[in-house]
Amino acid sequence: MPPPSAKPPPGAGLDAGVGADGGARAPKAAASAELPQREFGEVDFTETEKNRDPFRGFASVFAQQAKGRTVVQRQVVIERYALDELELKGIVTRSQPRALFTDPANVGWVVKVGDYVGKPEIVRTGGPAGIDVAINWRVDRIRDGDVVFVREDPAHPEIAPVTRVIALFPTENANNEGRR
Repeated sequence: MPPPSAKPPPGAGLDAGVGADGGARAPKAAASAELPQREFGEVDFTETEKNRDPFRGFASVFAQQAKGRTVVQRQVVIERYALDELELKGIVTRSQPRALFTDPANVGWVVKVGDYVGKPEIVRTGGPAGIDVAINWRVDRIRDGDVVFVREDPAHPEIAPVTRVIALFPTENANNEGRR
């Protein structure tokens, strides 16, 4: 216990009606009566540039902005990698044909007929003064030993689509490896 001559710490005894200097303190009701009274109207609670609601949530505004910016023209499977980077690992031809591809990270992807696959390729349309258009490969057929992809230019339907076949067991690569 501190000696009787020591001063109490600051703030001690405030609840008991005693000030920090040891003297009596005025009751709380009298202190609040000294403050000027202000009348609040509807204008004080209306949100303006000077009077903003600090608790207003803006998540819905940002979600709508992000939703409005993104225009998904089509769903693309394995859109991170080009078709050349993918490896065909397996084919299932029963009921609904499906094919299993792996990307360079060894992640497996199952595709079916009609799926758009791979990173889009940029094609120039309209000659030298034309514009660049991004076109994806689409799975056209899944056969017993290979998968057929088609790339169509929607701006020029009169041009025949480009076809590409990826074999499950490529014989060309096996021959090249044996020549080394």
